[in-house]
Amino acid sequence: MDNFENQNNTSDIGNDDITSGHDDIREETPNGDFNDSAAPFSPDNTGVDINYYPESAFKRIEPDFEKEPDTGKTKSGGLRIFACFLALILIFTVSCTVCYNLGKNKKTDSELYRKTEMKVYPKPANTDEMSAQEVYDKINDSIVGIIVYSDDGTASQASGVVYTENEYVLTNDHIYASVPSPKFKVFTSTGEMYDADYVAGDTISDLALLKVKGAKGLKAPQFGDSAQVQFGENVVAVGRPGDARSPSSISTGIVSNPCRRAQITSNYTVRMIQTDCDIFEGSSGGALVNMYGQVIGITSSKISSDAGTSIGFAIPAKTVARIVPQLSSDGKVVNRAKLGITYTEITALEAELNNSKYTGLYITAVSEDSDLAGKVEKGSIITHINGNEIKRAETVLDIIDDSYANDVIKLTVVDEKGNSNELSVKLKANIGESSYSTEKKEVESIPSDDSKNQENGKEFNFPKGD
Repeated sequence: MDNFENQNNTSDIGNDDITSGHDDIREETPNGDFNDSAAPFSPDNTGVDINYYPESAFKRIEPDFEKEPDTGKTKSGGLRIFACFLALILIFTVSCTVCYNLGKNKKTDSELYRKTEMKVYPKPANTDEMSAQEVYDKINDSIVGIIVYSDDGTASQASGVVYTENEYVLTNDHIYASVPSPKFKVFTSTGEMYDADYVAGDTISDLALLKVKGAKGLKAPQFGDSAQVQFGENVVAVGRPGDARSPSSISTGIVSNPCRRAQITSNYTVRMIQTDCDIFEGSSGGALVNMYGQVIGITSSKISSDAGTSIGFAIPAKTVARIVPQLSSDGKVVNRAKLGITYTEITALEAELNNSKYTGLYITAVSEDSDLAGKVEKGSIITHINGNEIKRAETVLDIIDDSYANDVIKLTVVDEKGNSNELSVKLKANIGESSYSTEKKEVESIPSDDSKNQENGKEFNFPKGD
């Protein structure tokens, strides 16, 4: 097998048994005794043998001209058996109903991880685009300024987007990374100032949620479906660069790439909307807005060059829709999936240069909690996922990004001897953590130019394992 050891990139490419019992039913003879030789019930798969009739209840009566004297005893055996028969039917019916409802309501392991997501809206049909001024007027009350500070004097500032009216505000997780035991002041479009509490954050998505105390005038915007974003689409970025207390600023531009993998921390890349809108310092957590006044992304970072040009990135609204409800309900992201391997990407070019027959992911390590642990070895190559040939790592990353913890994917793996195996692999939960801390810590910097992202011939480094 070819050697890809020195090209490491990594990834967290992250029925009830119903048993029916049946009592023996014995026939009662006319003199009150029980006939043990009477045939017992022998239910079929439905639990009731509709072709069986108790003999004492439906026995043919032959003419008897020598009538026996009346002894005064009541011949009740047939009635008892008939009553038992009806009781069994009733019990069976109730049991089936209960089991059906339990089975109907019982969720699979994967379904348990599917959380309620925030609604995103399509672009309005048969509607002209607004001007930049009209978009600003529509979105302005939904943008806030945020000052992050601590008792030791450390401070930073950022922007935010209203998530729910007069209560929750969205921003980036990185805004408080360098501020120990951070506190928050939120400034509205009218200049009102409110205290806010940290709710939850997530470093991988770079999203965070704050709860504003006693706020008024905070208007939640409409979030647009970022899956509809197109190359070259006109957009604006709105935020509070420079001074969180000042009115929001607006910059215009286009969507350079609606779905580009960008490095948010040193360990992970995520799908982002790339734009040439100016995203200045202090704009982190602001809004990227389409020309219908819909928020399609949360501005997060930029890459600047010595020539003064920059590339801006925004977290897609579809990502916001999945992540933020979990931050609100669970305090962390719980359903994000990972594969749990360290790998080197083998593109067609790299396969040719290394005389490899395969493109895909060359496995350099498998984490202990991965479902692949014990199933594959170092040096194996994952060549297909869900039947799709892996020509770029993005093929795998995108499928896993769209999956949930406990979802099962299909992988084709070729070992070092050239043997190919088809594996069903359950994805594990990639539980989120936050930059929020009561202790001061170093901030992971984002690369300042493209050259730092191309050390191994890649545009960006890929997510790392555990």
